[in-house]
Amino acid sequence: MKIYPSIASGNVLNLQESLDKTEGWPLLHIDIEDGNFVSNISFGMKTVKAICNAAGNRSIDVHMMANDPFNYLEELADCGVSSVCAHLEALDYPMVFLNRARSLGMKAGLALNMKTPVIETEIFWPVMDYLLLMTSEPDGGSETLYEPAFKRAIKAATLLPKEVKLMVDGGITADRLPELSKADIYGVVMGREVFSHEDPYRKLLELSNFI
Repeated sequence: MKIYPSIASGNVLNLQESLDKTEGWPLLHIDIEDGNFVSNISFGMKTVKAICNAAGNRSIDVHMMANDPFNYLEELADCGVSSVCAHLEALDYPMVFLNRARSLGMKAGLALNMKTPVIETEIFWPVMDYLLLMTSEPDGGSETLYEPAFKRAIKAATLLPKEVKLMVDGGITADRLPELSKADIYGVVMGREVFSHEDPYRKLLELSNFI
């Protein structure tokens, strides 16, 4: 199982410092929040480009929490992004998004908020590379892990075809990693759990011992 540190939980006043403190880790996760699909605003494309340029050889996964995710694809591809997912809830025509992302050389996925059943993605499995399931949501509770959503993710791992990888995102802590690993979940996004540590890279190494 792969751990994707989420730079949105890094030092927003010094993103370079957060990148430096995780240098050597091969993966990075970027959240693009537009202030419409979700209330928060994270990074505009100018900042995303700067992060990608400073990330070195890291494989970058982008999670778009935006109302018009299709409009970001060409710029993300130009930044060297490896994989990108957008919320099914924001897409009128998910196949258009998935096929365009793939045609630009990126892995393409769909993301689901907790209210959306996993089965709604079934028709798109042949043209998607991964599914990202939210295990928390911006509910005013510091986006802590919601246990029923965690259990849903474990169950979803048995439903998806092997060609569609499963990632989870939201409030995951170290003690839950063994369960996710045992379920053969492909990847987990971890933000505060990593960047709240004074040495995020060492924390990532410690977390890798749980999987």
